[in-house]
Amino acid sequence: MHNRIHTDRGQNLLFNSRLRHLLLLPVMLMAVPLRSQTVAALPAFHASEKAAVQTFSFVSDGPRGPGWTRPDEIARVYFAETLPVFFERTLELDHAVPGSSRIEWIFTGPHAGFTIILSATQVQIQERYYDSAGLSSDGNYPSRIVEDEKRAYSGAARSLSVVVDAHLAIHVLLNGERVLSAHCDFDVMRHQLKLDAPRTVHEVVEGRLLREDAHPATLTIDAGKKHQAMLGFGGSPSIPAYESLSAEGKRQYWDLLKRYNLLIDREYPMGTELKRDLSNMDNLADATPHYYGDNFPNGEVSGFDYSRKTLDLGGSVIYEMWALPRWATVAWQPAPGSPPVIDAWKKPVTQAADPEIYASIVVSYCKLLKEHTGSGPQIVGIENEVEQSPAVFAKMTTVLRRELDRAGFASTKIHMADAPYITMAIDRVNALKMDPTAWADTDFTAAHQYDFQHYLSDPDQYDTGLHTLHEAAAGKPFLATEICLNDKHAQEPSYRLAFQVGQLYHKDLTLLDAEALLYCWLLLDVEQPTFGGSRALLVPDRTNGNVPVASSFQLRVLGAWSRHIARGMMRVDVDSSDPDLLATAFTQGAHATLIVMNRSTGERTLHIAGSGAVEWKQMERTSMYLANASEPAKSDQIVTIAPGEIITLSTDAAR
Repeated sequence: MHNRIHTDRGQNLLFNSRLRHLLLLPVMLMAVPLRSQTVAALPAFHASEKAAVQTFSFVSDGPRGPGWTRPDEIARVYFAETLPVFFERTLELDHAVPGSSRIEWIFTGPHAGFTIILSATQVQIQERYYDSAGLSSDGNYPSRIVEDEKRAYSGAARSLSVVVDAHLAIHVLLNGERVLSAHCDFDVMRHQLKLDAPRTVHEVVEGRLLREDAHPATLTIDAGKKHQAMLGFGGSPSIPAYESLSAEGKRQYWDLLKRYNLLIDREYPMGTELKRDLSNMDNLADATPHYYGDNFPNGEVSGFDYSRKTLDLGGSVIYEMWALPRWATVAWQPAPGSPPVIDAWKKPVTQAADPEIYASIVVSYCKLLKEHTGSGPQIVGIENEVEQSPAVFAKMTTVLRRELDRAGFASTKIHMADAPYITMAIDRVNALKMDPTAWADTDFTAAHQYDFQHYLSDPDQYDTGLHTLHEAAAGKPFLATEICLNDKHAQEPSYRLAFQVGQLYHKDLTLLDAEALLYCWLLLDVEQPTFGGSRALLVPDRTNGNVPVASSFQLRVLGAWSRHIARGMMRVDVDSSDPDLLATAFTQGAHATLIVMNRSTGERTLHIAGSGAVEWKQMERTSMYLANASEPAKSDQIVTIAPGEIITLSTDAAR
């Protein structure tokens, strides 16, 4: 839960120093400007058969444009639409751009924008941010160009297309051929067109914006092919952040957790500061601080009252220690001739857990939780992001199972030690299987997935590791225990990035048979917004009475799944005719839920087949513009889904 990202692949990523987001792009060659040719030779132009949405006509020496601050500028054309998060748009020109003119296709969003500049011989992409007074000034408002890519071309450019896709890229096509690309992870919502030309010559630029048509697709549900039953959704609360909420804020917080079905409380308990008598396990003053930039610390500490409220709402508790107090560890070194054990930060391991003391701490917590709430934890994890030798992890598992059973917690399950990356989780599973008793005592595999950040530009590249972990798990269910974006390059509060995390939810459910999806922090107390927007679903709003508010788009994206997948629902097969439509379906008796993601750049008209007697009652739309917005489902089961939209169909009434 702190700043880390695996960098073993770093040398393979650093091939283009001009890109801002290098660490996110292991397959970024597809989005790097095409510099292999000095000049792009354009193919012949062929007019499209698509209809025009809007026409435009510029005359360089015509009447000056009306408006304040630009008295001699040619009037701009404003396109009457709000853009989906992914899109393809095409302008067709009646004639090529005249030699002394250029058109600027300007795309704007809440934080940043980009402009495509087309002249008679060159095309250019400029990306700029304009959301802070700390940026350099362009005229009388803040603005800073962060990307500026150019490509010369030969021939007559009559068609100009812009593709903003789910690979976090902008592509520019002239006459249908891609000539320039750039990375982009911010959102844009509107676009306009400007002609920059001398006012002393007569030059005309006319054309049209083409309509993009919807394409049909079919989803076929096979309720007979069943997979995992869901435990639910949730994450880790920062108890200090929770305590910072006002009384009204706490009331709203629990309403939000119930509304979004985020009812798994993954404890982030007292660790290094835990006293031998365990008397400070829930003492807020002793919370081990977490330092996120210059934010106020969000510490490690349990909250029994918090857990009781979770259980009262029908939720559950997962308890997993991170760093242990020194009195629960012993000095450790590898056996002679054995290689050292190296942790995720490439440091050799010199301390090991004392399995007996460790187990006594966990069992004592279980007793205290039951004393305060009436229930013990549903699951306990072995250890969070701390490297131990395989023999120590195995011993921690077998001793913990023994002590839980002795103390009357036979129903409490155990998940394996959490690793920060899938690659490390695979190694831990394979090592644990070398001890048959420890493997038998392990009920769940588990991992954090911070290495997913290497694949934000092409999430399908991450599938190989997920398949490998699933195969290694040999039928044991998986818990996605800590999901978020924490790399500094991925802290743009955009829907585009939240959607990519949504692809990870889909993959965990369908490739790993995940029974729980847990975000890193449910609530985090921050001053610097990028920390909250990337690491937490909610943050306190001190400007409105210390009430919780969504930190970014992450809450609504996770909610597309969590709100209508109840505990005990079982995943069933869904076949999609379109690889860019990702679908998951769940059933439980008469209840059913279907979630569909459209990661294409075009609208899709869905036909839902194979659902038998299922009668969808509600449909929720989640997008850049809608936060889990509910509407009655159509009886004909024909659904239109926009690019970048997530649709949730449910047999239950709106929540």
